[in-house]
Amino acid sequence: MEIRQLIFFTQEKESERQALLIEKPHIRQVDTYADQVKDFEKVQSLAGTPAEAGEGVWVYYPWREVMVHILPEEAYKIVRLSRNEPLITKDEQKKFAAATLGFAGLNVGNPGAVCTAQEGGGARFKLADLDPLDVSNMNRFRASLADLGVNKATLTARQIHEIDPFVDIELYEDGIQDDNIARFFDEPKIDVLVEEMDNLPLKIKIREEAKKRGVPVVMVTGNGAGLIVDIERYDLDPDLPILNGLLPDEVRQGIEAGPKGMEEFLVLARDFMDARDELVPRLRDSFSCVGKTLAGIPQIAEASFLRGALLAYCIRRIVVHGDLQSGRYNLQLDDIL
Repeated sequence: MEIRQLIFFTQEKESERQALLIEKPHIRQVDTYADQVKDFEKVQSLAGTPAEAGEGVWVYYPWREVMVHILPEEAYKIVRLSRNEPLITKDEQKKFAAATLGFAGLNVGNPGAVCTAQEGGGARFKLADLDPLDVSNMNRFRASLADLGVNKATLTARQIHEIDPFVDIELYEDGIQDDNIARFFDEPKIDVLVEEMDNLPLKIKIREEAKKRGVPVVMVTGNGAGLIVDIERYDLDPDLPILNGLLPDEVRQGIEAGPKGMEEFLVLARDFMDARDELVPRLRDSFSCVGKTLAGIPQIAEASFLRGALLAYCIRRIVVHGDLQSGRYNLQLDDIL
C-alpha cells in the first residue's frame, strides 16, 4: 500500500485547512515560512540563480497532530539539500534522488532508509516489514516509547516523511510474501535492494529474485561494535553466486529443508553470516546462549547507527557511481582505533 496519511494544503485549499483546524482545534501549527524563504533566497543568490520561492504548502501529519508550513517541493529540496554540496554535487544529487529503493527488513534497514532519505536519495522507497516495535528494540532502534506497537515499516515511513513529505513511499506491512515479491521488485523496478530480514529462507529467495532481475543487493550485519557488509552486484555479474559464493552448501540445504527448532535455526543464522569465522567471539558465542541465558541475539546501537551510514554510502555509490564491487567487507572499529 502507498502512504497517503499526509494531507497537503496549497493556498487554493486554505478553506479546507481552516475547516480541519476547526474540526481539530488541538492541532499544533509550525510556521517558520518567512525564515525558509530567506534561506532559499540566500542559497539561490550564492548560486547565481536568484528566484522566487513561490507559494508555500501546509503539510498535516496526523500521527503527530501537527501541521507544518514549508516551501513548495522544488524550493524545499534546494534549501534542505544545499549543505550536501560539494560533497554530493548537483549532478550526483540528481541521480541519487531519482532512485527507487527497496528495503526488506526495517529493524536494521531503518537507519539506512532514514540516512539515505536525509541525504536526498530515493524518489521512491518500498519498505517491507511485518513486525511492530517492541521494548527490546529500544536499545538500538531510534524511536520513542510512544511508537511501541507501530509496524516498523510504517514507523520508518513516518520518519522519512517528517524529513521530506514529498517522497513516495510504498508499504509492505505483511513483509515479503510469495504473492507480493514480484510487485516489490517490479512495480516499479527497484534500483537497489537492502536485505535485512530475519527469515532465512526468504533471505535466499529474495536474492534469487534479485539475481534474476539484475538488481544489486546490500546487506549489513552487526558484528559487535563493528559491521560486515555484503555487496552483490547482480547488475554487473548475472552469474554471481548468492552471497558471493560464501554461503556453505550445507547451510543452504539446512535452511531450505527448514530448521527443526530454535536451536537449529540459531546455528543456521550464525553460519549464514559467519562463513569465514568473522564474527567477534562474544557475538559468535552468544548464539548458543539464546533461549537459555539470553533473550535474543545481541545487537547494540553503535553498530545500528554505523549500519545506517554504511547502507546510505553503499546505496549512493551504486546509484551514482556504479563502481562499488561485489564482496564481503569486515569493518571493525577495534582494528582501527
